[in-house]
Order: sequence, then C-alpha cells, then structure tokens
Amino acid sequence: MKILPIALTPKKVLLIGAGRAAAIKAVGILESGSSLVVIAEERSDPLFNVFQVTIKSFELEDAAGYDLVVNATGNRKLSKLLWKERKRLGCLLNCVDAPEYCDFFFNAVYRDGDYSISVSSGGVNPTGAQQVRDFIKGVLPPLPFRAEKGKVYLIGAGPCSIDNLSLKGLKVIASLDAALIDLMVGEDIRSLLPKKCIKLDAGKKAGSHLFPQEKINRILLECAEQGLAVGRLKGGDPAIFGRLHEEASYLLEKGIEIEIIPGVSSVTAGLLAAGIIPTIRGVSSSLTVASAHLKDNVYNDVWLEQVKCGGTFVILMAHSFADKITQSAVKYGVAADTPAAFISKVDTPDQKAVFGSIGELERMAKECERPALLVIGNVAGRENIIMN
Repeated sequence: MKILPIALTPKKVLLIGAGRAAAIKAVGILESGSSLVVIAEERSDPLFNVFQVTIKSFELEDAAGYDLVVNATGNRKLSKLLWKERKRLGCLLNCVDAPEYCDFFFNAVYRDGDYSISVSSGGVNPTGAQQVRDFIKGVLPPLPFRAEKGKVYLIGAGPCSIDNLSLKGLKVIASLDAALIDLMVGEDIRSLLPKKCIKLDAGKKAGSHLFPQEKINRILLECAEQGLAVGRLKGGDPAIFGRLHEEASYLLEKGIEIEIIPGVSSVTAGLLAAGIIPTIRGVSSSLTVASAHLKDNVYNDVWLEQVKCGGTFVILMAHSFADKITQSAVKYGVAADTPAAFISKVDTPDQKAVFGSIGELERMAKECERPALLVIGNVAGRENIIMN
C-alpha cells in the first residue's frame, strides 16, 4: 500500500475502546504530546485504570470536534459507519485491523530526544514494523551524534565495502568536517561523508605516495588546530601496517586529542571470503601477520624462517615480491610444495583467490591483481578450504 510519510504535530484525539489494542494506541498518542479522550463500554486493560475513561456506548456525534478518531474496538460495523461519516465529522480516521477504513496508520516509532524514526507497514503487518523498529533501535548509536571539534579520529574503515564498516565508524564518518582517505576505502563509505566535508585522497601504493607521511601528519594537525572534526580513513584495521603509531604519536605530541576506531582487517575478511580458516585444530595453532615490503622499498623475508615450524602466515604487500619469496623459501629450507594462496581485491566484487604452493608464487601472482595478500600454510591446502 502506498502511503504519504508525514509527521503530525500534536492533535486532539478520540480513542474508542479500552482493551489491549487501545492501550497500545494510547501510549503512542500520549508520547506524541497529543491530547487524548477515551470512550469505552468497559475497561479491560489495566493501563486505563490510571487515567479517565468515559464509560458509555459510543454514539456517532461523540466524534465531533476531534482531529483524529481511533476505533480500537474491533467492531467492523462501527468502522464502516465512521468511514462513511468521517468527512462530515471533520476528522481523520484509524480503525485497528481494518486498513481499508483508515486515513492514516500508526507507525512503530523509535524516539531519541528530538529525533524520531518511524517504520510503517501500511497497516498490513504492525508486528513486522515493530520488529524492524526494534532492530533499528538495537543497531543505531544514540542520536544525534556529532564528531568533536578539534579532534582527530583514526578510523579503520574495513577492507573496502560498507558491509564491513563498524557502526562506530559509520556514525563518526557521517559527521566529519575534514577527511584524509586511503585508496582502499570504498566509494559507498566515501559517500557517507557530509557534502561540506573537506575530502583529501591520501592513499599510498608501492612506490607512489600522493602525500608523504610527514605531510599527512601536518594536514591532520592543521585541520584539528582550525577546530575541525578530522577523520583519517584507513583501509582495514589501522593497527595492522596502517602507520597508526606514527600518526597517533605525532598528534598526541602536538597536544591534539585523538580517538582510534578499530576496523575489520583484510587479513580475516580476505581469508574467510576465500574459504580459508586461519586457525584449525590439528592443522594450525598460530597466526603470523607480516609485511614483505619495508620502509624505502626494502624486501623483507625473515618471517620465512618460521614457516618450517608450522602455523598460518599472512603476508601483506607480497604480490610484487612473488618470485623473490619463492627464492627465499629455498634459502630458508621451506618446502616448495607448502600450500599458498594469493587473495586479491579483498571485499570488492572483483575479489579473487588463486591457490597453489610457495614454488608457484610467480605464476599465481600473474593470475591476480594488486592489492593482494599472501597466505602460506596448510590451512590454504585444498582439503581444508571451506566453500559454500
């Protein structure tokens, strides 16, 4: 059913009936600040013991002079009569469980201060509307939320899509004045930023930085000193190779208040999407996360020394070093048939997993694009992959 979604100012309301259905309507009416008169043949719900009810049989002219009339008796003959006469009486009508005799419907409402969120089923499924209302109430932060001025929020925005953004991240992002954004932050998350928010792309790729780290630090500081609510949006979780310590310690040294908001890491999101469980009893009892790329483009392979001991290894920024890792594995005595997988473009429609072994990394890297993470260990063996 098509409805006009409007919010009414408080009205003069007549409620017919004093049973359970009437009690539910009475609560909503009183919460709106509307004045309420109740006419009923008897009180059958204890709510109506606490305020005045006119005990009498309803007569049509009782409805004269009210803005809204609610028939909560369940009497369809009365609903039909009121529907026929409502224009003459000058009122809008709602009849419980009779949507065909309604000018308006009661929504399931969540109120928080001056803010209200209403859910309507057009009178078809009030219980369903209440369930949706309760779900919204459970997941929404208190309203309204405003990011604090002069403060920097270091936000883990998840691997890419809005599906993996935390609720805390969502509410902060939606109220920022300025944002420095990594390349891995998805477009649907960027769209949450207010139109007036100053947006700067500050992403980094291997060998290519839009801004050096020192400039990013200065921009964060300058924006905060101007009294702006500033967000540093980072892909994944900022604590995992996200230069979180560099930015946080710099800002704290300058006297700027910060807040760190964790995010879903590509380490877990990528593996699980590819059907790889990082720890499996009897297969892998440890998880190591390392980077193959160090400062000044230095290649890192020292983690390979631990691969022979077993466990799961997730290596970030390994794609461009695929051939070197295979060569280093020989140096460290790691078996060439050790299971491995590249997972590229995590949390995007183009995500891809390529399975093989350490001895095949160069071939595997050619079959997927950057950015990609590398998984090494028996959990990446095909016999351990979990796929629907």
